[in-house]
Amino acid sequence: MTFTPFTGADHHKRSVTFCGAVVAHEDADSFKLGFTRFLAAMGGKEPKYIITDQDPGILNAEPSVFKTTRHRYCMWHIMNKVPIKYGVTREDYSVFVKKLNDIIWYEDIEAAEFDAKWEEISREHMVNNIDWFKEMYAKRKPWVMAHCRDLDMGGVIRTTQRSESENSVISIMCNYSVIAKIV
Repeated sequence: MTFTPFTGADHHKRSVTFCGAVVAHEDADSFKLGFTRFLAAMGGKEPKYIITDQDPGILNAEPSVFKTTRHRYCMWHIMNKVPIKYGVTREDYSVFVKKLNDIIWYEDIEAAEFDAKWEEISREHMVNNIDWFKEMYAKRKPWVMAHCRDLDMGGVIRTTQRSESENSVISIMCNYSVIAKIV
């Protein structure tokens, strides 16, 4: 069973849990049911955006339930793949990562400037022939800050860290509960 919290932020940037779902399978049907129940619990009010880890089940379910919600990808999950996709043993790895971080995490960069710098970095470090980097650039609008500046609090919430922290606490509590019942 997977616990799926619906976590957001209030006007003080504090985490707020709206509801949670326990799903038996991480597939489109399970997430569609969870999203439908969430929408009902919220009185039909859709979230402005959701951030996920590019789970295929969520990607397939979300548009059928949420009509106005923008889907965003977790920046941490994407950036965590950079060392594997680029190669930490490459001589220019640390220079590449610094340049990439400078344009990806910088909140005040405009979309056109990001695109130009991405192209420059891609050419200089020869990533424009690596499929994963091409795919991430093509899908840049759901995860790059420069393309999400129009969203309220878009800069505050850019990873799934809030819900993953919550998942960790709940997991500890559930495991403790199981241990307590055994003892």
